[in-house]
Amino acid sequence: KFEDAGREIEMIFIKTLQGRTLTLDVEPHETVFDIKQRIEQLEGIAAEDQRLLSCGRQLSDELEVEESSTLHISLRLLGGGKKRKKKVYTTPKKIKHKRKKVKLAVLKYYEVDENGKIRRLRKECQSATCGGGVFMASHENRYYCGRCHDTLVVEKKPAGSEPAAGGAPAAKGGKGKK
Repeated sequence: KFEDAGREIEMIFIKTLQGRTLTLDVEPHETVFDIKQRIEQLEGIAAEDQRLLSCGRQLSDELEVEESSTLHISLRLLGGGKKRKKKVYTTPKKIKHKRKKVKLAVLKYYEVDENGKIRRLRKECQSATCGGGVFMASHENRYYCGRCHDTLVVEKKPAGSEPAAGGAPAAKGGKGKK
């Protein structure tokens, strides 16, 4: 604060859009709107388009500014355009898969025969990342590890691949050309 011709004057700092710092001498009772009008004269930015921020909050036009405070200028921007219609979905929502916790699921991985020997029913994953104790899921034509995503495809011979002993040759199917 200092006095100039009997008036008390405060100094404030304003950061512009270009990164420069303006120094303004203001009187203690000057409002934010008065400061915006002075910035309009100095910078050429319309007072209606200016937003003055202090500590990350926008200042309303009626407020008075404290001494040696730093204000940041930003511009008013138009919002997100016009309102859009609500989208109508033609298909129902996909039902998400719900996991079922099976108690004592480990009992399904092993079988004890009449001699007391334990036999493994599921195939263990052979990947180095999984290690021992990680079993693969058995599907119709493959084994799948849920941990490392390893897949082993089982090639089964088709049931009719071997010719029947002493039988007639296999019949050709489908419609023929006329």
